[in-house]
Amino acid sequence: MRASREQWKYTDGTKVWVGRYRNSHNMPHWHYDCELLLVERGELELICDRERYVLRAGQSAFIDSEQVHHMHALQPDTVLTMAIFDYDLVRRISQNKTPACPVLSGEYALLPFFGDLFAELRARKPFYQSRTEAMVTEKFIEILRGEQTTERETGAPTTETFKHLLDEIDEKYEFFSLSEAATFMSMNPAYFSSLFHRLAGMTFSQYLNYMKTSNAVEMLQSGKDLSIAEISTRCGFSTIRNFNRIFKEITGYTPTTLPRGYVLPERIVRADEAGSDPTFTECVLLASSDGPAVAL
Repeated sequence: MRASREQWKYTDGTKVWVGRYRNSHNMPHWHYDCELLLVERGELELICDRERYVLRAGQSAFIDSEQVHHMHALQPDTVLTMAIFDYDLVRRISQNKTPACPVLSGEYALLPFFGDLFAELRARKPFYQSRTEAMVTEKFIEILRGEQTTERETGAPTTETFKHLLDEIDEKYEFFSLSEAATFMSMNPAYFSSLFHRLAGMTFSQYLNYMKTSNAVEMLQSGKDLSIAEISTRCGFSTIRNFNRIFKEITGYTPTTLPRGYVLPERIVRADEAGSDPTFTECVLLASSDGPAVAL
């Protein structure tokens, strides 16, 4: 997943997906779908629309459609379960309301709810699409009743422009600089740097280096006859030396020693993690409602 808009794909016409992750890390992104999650074990840092939250075991969060967000497990054994569902399922009944805080104050028996939803999606009995949609709708009403709510924000200028910036970087990462990104946001570079760090949880240069390295990994794994110098240039690195240094910092390998089949984890060592173990740890999908038959 690139750090911009995530296009969620459901199976067999369903509008609901359930999954369980260990050591979850991802890049800043947004989607038109809603996300309901529960931390089963460990601790999770959630950054959602400029605010930072830490969720501990037993806590849950609701991420509304179009909210820019990302998360990082604070412990390698952190486990979370989540449901992703199409906002259209709850658009009418929500009356344009959403929980005032992403972190939910109530428990809402989410663990058995996710289990029942997962089982229904896996069994695929007649009318299971309608059944799962009804289950999600009922749970969402329960959450709205139990939480303090607020009017959904639609098209806040800064947030909307930031979404477009992420899409632009995704498409034109090799050409972007801090000054160009600041100009895109109609801000001076100093203010933009501060805003980007609040929204993304990392510096602009860290984000851009990750995007460049991600594309370099794809080129190296493509099987095409490309030299290191050519890949370095195509990905927007100023020199091969700079390319080699950043590539190893992010992947743990040099471009010439990258293992075949390597997949870059969606993980960035942020400024507040200086001095910690820089080894990139994988986010593991433990179970998926549209994957192999694994119990939730």
